[in-house]
Amino acid sequence: MGNVLTKIVTAPFRALGNLLGISADKLEAIDFDAGSAVLLPPEREKLKQVAQILAKREQLRLAVPGQYSDTDGAALRAQAVRRAIAAKAGIKLEAGEEPGPLNLGERKIRGALRDLYGERFGKAELDKQKKAAESAAPVAASASAAASAPAKIPVFQRLGKLIEGEPQVADTGAFYNGLREQLEAKQPLPADALSKLGTQRSAAILAALQQDGTPAARVSAGAPEKTEAAPGKLVGLKLGLAAQ
Repeated sequence: MGNVLTKIVTAPFRALGNLLGISADKLEAIDFDAGSAVLLPPEREKLKQVAQILAKREQLRLAVPGQYSDTDGAALRAQAVRRAIAAKAGIKLEAGEEPGPLNLGERKIRGALRDLYGERFGKAELDKQKKAAESAAPVAASASAAASAPAKIPVFQRLGKLIEGEPQVADTGAFYNGLREQLEAKQPLPADALSKLGTQRSAAILAALQQDGTPAARVSAGAPEKTEAAPGKLVGLKLGLAAQ
């Protein structure tokens, strides 16, 4: 019994999983997409196993922290910029719906992105970014061409870009991505945005456990707190087990 208790203290979910015949190697943390409090299907299945462990060991209590990371802040800023661009482009979203990645192939999206940038940074700065894009355009490959001569694009494309207010370059992807990155970097967030996200995550976990039959008295939500997560990776909330 002493050995079992030692294992439960050092690796609680793994030890209990082995004891109860449940695969529990990775149950210690529930992962979320950056900027999201929506339970992913694999994490929902993990919580079903956590509920089984709690059901078989009534003396155990579960603590669920409301964790968030710096990557969540970046994701929330990106979401806010996408919502602002969608609104300017006339795209209506349902309540709680998040816009997907920007489709720069759509003219209205490009126009909304330029308009938003101009509003927040000023028309002069937008013109400066256009000139920088034109200066950075690929140069002609021929040695006889002037070293700084930009690759030419058809006259009708140049006219179209002039009318649209776009830089005179064949590929505007880098230009628009640059505008987006600057908008995201300067996008303000409410002071409580991250702590609110952490609270929403712990609430989602508690709700799922209760749906699986875990009494509310057996689980508790911790205060919002910061955790570490690598850019581009999921954000894990580490669960805590304790005996009463």
